[in-house]
Amino acid sequence: MDMENIEWCDDALVIFNSSVPVGATPEYLAGYLIIQGASSMLSVLNLDVKENLKIIDMCAAPGGKSQYISALMNNTGVLYSNDISDDRIKALRSNLLRMGVTNAIVTNLDARKLNFGLVDRVLLDAPCSGTGVISKDPSIKMSRTVDDIRKTVFRQKELILKGFDMLKKGGVMVYSTCSVLTERK
Repeated sequence: MDMENIEWCDDALVIFNSSVPVGATPEYLAGYLIIQGASSMLSVLNLDVKENLKIIDMCAAPGGKSQYISALMNNTGVLYSNDISDDRIKALRSNLLRMGVTNAIVTNLDARKLNFGLVDRVLLDAPCSGTGVISKDPSIKMSRTVDDIRKTVFRQKELILKGFDMLKKGGVMVYSTCSVLTERK
């Protein structure tokens, strides 16, 4: 495997080349690593995670960010890892189990209706229109309508307001999205 450290994150490596798919390696299967884009780690790093906090990952599947939050918490405190998708919740549960996460409560709810009381941190990596991955999948550019974007923007505003409603005074909320549209930021 050809890899190198990421300068700004001690917990990450960039893999440039591997003779075996990373997801098929013994290290991956044993829970020593998870595959995610380096940019995905930025939202967690900006969350200012500490041990023994109460944190909600509102749209958590497939679980990379939740796993990283739990690792930074040293499996202490409480981590609510939620996702609305019945299909994606399976991957979330599987990844958290494989990674040895023991402080997470996995829920399969509409994040706009969450009610876990006040929390110290909220991560909202909001469901998106997919425009941030156009370079990987150009068909997205042609498959999204203006109405799709408007509905996504409205849903995200509702999620942001819910996130702030759940946050303790002095808490931290991080909102992230892969979109390149200014309406989404």
